[in-house]
Amino acid sequence: MHRIFLVITFLSMVLFAKDSLQDENIQILAENLEIKNDIVNASGEVVVYSPNYYITANRLIYDKINAKLELFGDVNIIKNEELVSYSQYIYIDIKNDINNLKPMLVVDNSNKLWFNAKKGLKSSDKYDLNNSTLSSCNCKDPAWSISFSSGDLNTTKQWMNTYNTTLYLKNFPVFYTPYFGFPTDDTRRTGLLKPTIGYSQSEGFIYAQPIYFAPQLNYDFEYIPQTRLKRGNGHTLKYRYVDSLYSKLDFEIGMFKEKKTYREKMDLTNSKHYGWNLEYKRSKLFSANDDSDGLVIDSLEMNDVDYINTKYNSSTTNNKDKFLESKIKYFYNTNKYYSDFELNRYKDLSKDNNDEILQKIPSLSFHKYADSIFNNNLTTSFEISTNRKTRKVGVGGDTTELFLPINYHSYLFNEYLNFTFSEQVNYTNIKYKNSDYIDANYAENNHIFSLYSNLIKPYENIIHSVGLSTTYTDSNQFKKSGDIYTAEDTSTSDLSPFAISETTKNISLGFNQSFYNKMTLKEIINHKLNLSYVYNNSTGSYEKNTLQNDLTYYYDYGSLSNRLIYSYLIKDITTSSTSFHFKKDQYFTNLHYSYLKKEDTLEEEKTFNYDLGFNFWKYYKTTYKEEYDLENHISKKKEYIFSIDDRCWAIDFKLIDSLVASNTTTNVDSYRQKIIYVELNLKQLFQLAQQYELGKRD
Repeated sequence: MHRIFLVITFLSMVLFAKDSLQDENIQILAENLEIKNDIVNASGEVVVYSPNYYITANRLIYDKINAKLELFGDVNIIKNEELVSYSQYIYIDIKNDINNLKPMLVVDNSNKLWFNAKKGLKSSDKYDLNNSTLSSCNCKDPAWSISFSSGDLNTTKQWMNTYNTTLYLKNFPVFYTPYFGFPTDDTRRTGLLKPTIGYSQSEGFIYAQPIYFAPQLNYDFEYIPQTRLKRGNGHTLKYRYVDSLYSKLDFEIGMFKEKKTYREKMDLTNSKHYGWNLEYKRSKLFSANDDSDGLVIDSLEMNDVDYINTKYNSSTTNNKDKFLESKIKYFYNTNKYYSDFELNRYKDLSKDNNDEILQKIPSLSFHKYADSIFNNNLTTSFEISTNRKTRKVGVGGDTTELFLPINYHSYLFNEYLNFTFSEQVNYTNIKYKNSDYIDANYAENNHIFSLYSNLIKPYENIIHSVGLSTTYTDSNQFKKSGDIYTAEDTSTSDLSPFAISETTKNISLGFNQSFYNKMTLKEIINHKLNLSYVYNNSTGSYEKNTLQNDLTYYYDYGSLSNRLIYSYLIKDITTSSTSFHFKKDQYFTNLHYSYLKKEDTLEEEKTFNYDLGFNFWKYYKTTYKEEYDLENHISKKKEYIFSIDDRCWAIDFKLIDSLVASNTTTNVDSYRQKIIYVELNLKQLFQLAQQYELGKRD
C-alpha cells in the first residue's frame, strides 16, 4: 500500500518540554491515515517529526480541537538526539501539559543515564514514576542499578527524588535507604557532598560530612564537621569567591580538638590544632591593551603540623615539611619593561618562635627587556632589585643589586658561526642591621665572548644535528669593601644569608647533538656535554671545574635518560640522576634514581622512586609505587593500588604506608602511618570514599 504523507500545523504542540516552539510544524507519516471530524487516525509505521522531536509508533490518534494525542505500540521518542524514550502507550494533553506513559524507558545520552518505570505521569515540568530502575550501565545486564518504588523528577530544577531505594550490584542488594535525592545534571547547588567513613586502629570510627552551600553563581562555601571517636572532633570551613572574570579566591579555616587520653598517649604538644590558608589570583588588575599584570596572594598559618594531619580528607597526604612560606606578589609587564613587588613570610613549625627566621619584607625588582641601540647587532638591557631581609634576633640587612649588560651579536663565515660579545656590570650593596658588621659594597664587570654553531646533515633514514659552543668569561672586580661572606672565612658565617656570588674567570666548552627520524621528525637521541674551567689565582692557570653529561634515548615505548655532573675540585660525582620510562600494551613502569653530594660538607643524598604496574582484563589495573631514601635506608612512602575502571562504574583500593610529620613533646617529629583508602564511583551518579588507618606511631 502506498504511504500517505500529511503535514499538520499544531498551534501549540509541546512534547515533554513546556518551553518548546508554540508554532511548530509537525509532520506525520503513516501507511494508513484518516481524518474525520478533526480527529486524525494513523496506523502502520507511524512517524511524527519536528525540528526537535522524532517519534515512531504503531498507531496514533490526534484530537486537533482538544489538543490531545495518543500513541500506541512501540512508541519511541528522540529529542535533540540526546533524550530517548521508549514506551507502549503515551497520552499527551498538549493544552494542560500532561503526559501519561506506561510502561516507559528513558535514555539520557547527554548524562549517560537511563531509567524505566511501569508507569509515568508528567504534569508540567514534573514526572511521577512508579516501580522504577535507574543506572548508567548496560540496560540488559547492568553492573549496578538503583531500584525504587516511587520517585519524582523535576526537569526544571534537574533534581530527582527516590523513595524506598535499594542499590544493587548485579542482582544482589547491598544498600537500602528510605529516601535518596540527587541532581540529574552538573549544576552547582546546595546539598550534602560525599562523606568520608573509615576506621583507624588508634583513632577509632571516623566520619566527616561536607555540607555544600551555593547561594550565588560567583561564590560558594563548605562546612565540614568531622569526628574521630577515640581522638577528637574537628571543623573546617571552605569559601570560594570569584569577583571578576580574571580572579579567584580560595579560603579555608579549621580547628581540631584532641581528647585528653589520645593526646597523652601520643605525646602531642598541643590539645588543639588550628590554622587557615588563603589563595587569591587576579590578572588584569590595572593593565590594559597589550600590557599584563597580576596579583598572587598565597598565605597560610597553623600552630603545628598536626593541623594538616587532622584536616578533612588529608590522611593520604604525605606531609613531612614543617617549613611554611606565605607570599604576596604583584607584577606588571609590558613589551619593554617588567616589574614586581613581593612580600615573603616564613615560619618554622619546629621552633618555639619565629624570631631567628629571616623575612623578605619586601622585595622589589625592575627589568628592562633587551632593546637594540644604533643597529640590530647591539642590544642592552637593565635590571635592578632590592630586598629587605629582617628578623628580630640575628643579622638583618637591605640588599640592592644592579645588573647592566651590553651585547653585540654577529655572524662569521657566511653565517656558519655565531659570535657574541657581552659587557656586563654587576653591583651589590648591603646595609646590615642588628649588628656591628660594616656595610658591604661589591662591583665587578665581566667580559664574555661566545662562539657557537649549529649544523644539520640528513642521511637515508635519520637527520643528525650538531651544536658546538665555547664561552670565555673574564671578570674584573673594581670595588670590594665592608664585610662580605665567603665560604673560606668562617668568621662571617652569620652573613651567609647575604652571600655575594663573585664571578671568577672561566671557560665553558659545550657540545650538543641530536638524531631524528627522517620520516616522522621524532627525536631518537639527544646528547649534551659541557666542560668548564675556572681560573686559579694561586697557580695563575685555568683548572678543570665541572663536567656535565646529559644523555636521553627515546624509543617506541618510552625513554631512558641520565644526567651526570663530575666535580674536579673534590674529584667525585656531585650529581647523578637516571630515569627510565616504559609503557607497552598493558605494562608500564617508571624508575628514577637521584644522587647528590655537597661540595662543602660532602654530605650525600640518595633516593630511588619507582612505580610499576599492568592492566588486565580490559578494565583492571594494579600499581605499586615507592619513594625510598637509600642513604638512611628508609621507605618514605609506599602505595599498593588496585583499580577497576569499567564503563559505568569504578573502584580504587589503595594501601598507603608513609611517614607523617607530627609535633610531640619528645624528640620524635614523625611517625609511620598506614591507611587503606577505598573509593567507589557509580559513574554519572554517586561516589563513596572510605579510609582505614592501620598503623600506629613507631
